[in-house]
Amino acid sequence: MTSAIRPRLLILHQMPSQFIRPLERVFDLDYKDTSVPVTREQILSRIRANPPDAMLFPGGIKIDKEVLSTAGDKLKMLATFSVGYNHIDLKECQKRGISIGYTPGVLTNGVADLGVALLLATSRRISEAMKKARNGEWGKSSDIMWMCGKPLANSIIGIVGLGQIGLAIARRLQAFSIQQILYSGTREKQFDSEDDKKLFKFVQFEKLLNQSDFVIIACALNEKTENMFNKQAFEQMKNDAILINIARGGIVDQEALYDALKNGQIQAAGLDVTTPEPLPLDHPLLTLENCTIFPHIGSADESARHQMAQVCVDNLLNFFSGKPMVHQLKIDNL
Repeated sequence: MTSAIRPRLLILHQMPSQFIRPLERVFDLDYKDTSVPVTREQILSRIRANPPDAMLFPGGIKIDKEVLSTAGDKLKMLATFSVGYNHIDLKECQKRGISIGYTPGVLTNGVADLGVALLLATSRRISEAMKKARNGEWGKSSDIMWMCGKPLANSIIGIVGLGQIGLAIARRLQAFSIQQILYSGTREKQFDSEDDKKLFKFVQFEKLLNQSDFVIIACALNEKTENMFNKQAFEQMKNDAILINIARGGIVDQEALYDALKNGQIQAAGLDVTTPEPLPLDHPLLTLENCTIFPHIGSADESARHQMAQVCVDNLLNFFSGKPMVHQLKIDNL
């Protein structure tokens, strides 16, 4: 009796063994249990050697026409370990009939927590303070304003993109006695409580820039938002404003940001996302003390990462057993 041919799955990042085991029972795996990132040439080489039926990969790996063409007609499904999908050539996937599973809805708390941590680290100059404590500068100044930062109390918070993550950040910041939350986006939100109706105010992007003490980017990256934080945007912000980006690096023109920070157009910036990632060590932004940069750790929450991994596993198992994915990207609606 001939056994059924098992689908081949190419996995391009390391995962805890409890998520590999259920995949081993269904798929022939092309998996290397190592934390060393895979190069593009290695990806293409592995695809040529063993064309996969499906691929599981993180958001940092670009799945473009070259990758899809190399995989050929055998490739039926992509499982991205991410909420975003800017790294995938969606038009090419649609053309080839390739289904895409992704992991929305599990990162809200982790990214919101990190957003507040990044805001506080930037506004209270935590990175600078740690350096001074370690290099002997602590106690060497009699200036009463030494290492002072910008307070949150009574401040106006501007949030660009009040979706699930933006709203979760706003809720956390309410505990800091803020004055008001301005938000911009595609449409006004409806709030039930009178307190929320007073706290939240829907405004145009330009007004948000003019009035906010802290500007938090929490919107999606698309054609409308790419480089929306450019020279003109920074010129409209307060000189003591602080910019926080926990969304996507492409929303910010990094050259314009460098100039704005260097010239005092704005006070400081905190970035969990950049373009490219990782940011080259010789990038000008890394030379600025008023620019706090995290290595894209918004989802680096143990619970969130485990949930993301489980969604990926379930998406794969469901697709190849003829069931609906837990979360399938609707390409036709994009």
